[in-house]
Amino acid sequence: MSTHQILMLLLTGTLLVACGASPSPEKYAGKIRDQLTTDIKDNSLKLFTYRATLALPPTLSRARPQSQQEAIKIAKQMQDAREEFEAQFELGLARTLEMTGYCRKGYLELFRMVEADRGELRGECNEGATPEDVRRFRHN
Repeated sequence: MSTHQILMLLLTGTLLVACGASPSPEKYAGKIRDQLTTDIKDNSLKLFTYRATLALPPTLSRARPQSQQEAIKIAKQMQDAREEFEAQFELGLARTLEMTGYCRKGYLELFRMVEADRGELRGECNEGATPEDVRRFRHN
């Protein structure tokens, strides 16, 4: 096997692992309700709140664990569910801001709360509001 073939094989393997680790929007298609609320102040300050919730919360055991091993398993399930939802939350926020054109130059995060089935982020856009922004987003 040539050096070129080995490098291509390693690159392909790395890409497969990287793609597998990224959030899959298809898994959550139609299962997340999200909302972007905009707030443009008189001084052209652009604020927003992004909220997302799972339509059906994850089914995690609510029973009292019978052993330490079971408690650790339940804690791990809850942590995994939160991390998975947080990845989807980030993806939804990025896509929503991109589709709407709000915060074209990024934003400063003012508040964040993400759990296994819901999340909220409040932010301030890096750019001030243009007259077009005021027309489009003032009353959202």
